[in-house]
Amino acid sequence: MQTYPLTPSQLADVSAADLVAFLKSPTLIARRFAEILQAQQFLGLFLLQGRYTITGGAIGVPINEVIRAQRGAEIVNPGAEYKLTPMSAEEYEFYSAMKEGLATEVTDEQVGRLLRQPIDDAFTFLQTELVFSANDAALGAIASSITNTVAAGGFWTTGKQVYKDALRVKARVRKQKLGYDVDTVILPGELYAEVIPELMEILPKDSSQALTDGFPSIGGLTWLPDDGDDIEDPLFLDRRRLGGIAREQIPSPEYRAIGGDTGVEIATIREPKADKTRLQARNVHVPIVTNPLAGFYLTGTEAP
Repeated sequence: MQTYPLTPSQLADVSAADLVAFLKSPTLIARRFAEILQAQQFLGLFLLQGRYTITGGAIGVPINEVIRAQRGAEIVNPGAEYKLTPMSAEEYEFYSAMKEGLATEVTDEQVGRLLRQPIDDAFTFLQTELVFSANDAALGAIASSITNTVAAGGFWTTGKQVYKDALRVKARVRKQKLGYDVDTVILPGELYAEVIPELMEILPKDSSQALTDGFPSIGGLTWLPDDGDDIEDPLFLDRRRLGGIAREQIPSPEYRAIGGDTGVEIATIREPKADKTRLQARNVHVPIVTNPLAGFYLTGTEAP
């Protein structure tokens, strides 16, 4: 069998026997899948930055957002003791583990006739479904948890108006005096396509922001599109404090973790009686919003 990973020249000469042997190795399958599926593709991992471990099938997460002390800071005289203030009592919300998974099969006939193509197609299929499923779950949890709203000062037809409203939302979040600081904006996909060019107009002429392929950072905010239409209005949030992802470790010997903070595991299962190999991937996780007051919707940005 060829040494993994294959170089471009080796890929051109790889045989069907090499590929069938490759499909039998869970470690090599996991390494290859890790090259295709990356944590950056999971929007929920970016927005929910806490990480929790599920034990016993469920997890209790504190949801009390009162992080201010009951007594404010006071002047302390020389030699005097500091006044003691109790912390707020924590309340907990419990979440059950959620196992998302799917499988696909590659037959020996497909490998013999098309070589790498059916294997690459299988990886792409697993990647696409796992990413969309996890992103839908994360954005659904976020969208249903945040209820704060702010009315826009005007329709978003210019970059100046967009930036003005962004500053207004940041001020409203700070006004809560809970320690939150908005750093991220999620926009509906079509609105994102309209707003970003307008924001580029207010940047300095020597800015290279438009030349990058990453999410733009403008005005101290990272701007992201929601391509799944889970939100209808611009959503401003503090992603450092919003919540996190809880995961459970299931001791299945067939699976290998692909790593990179994806939480995804993959197994390769040979079915010799049917001359095929099953590729099976799972993501055992649950998105958790612990601080819904760390987010605000901005309404009234689009003209009727």
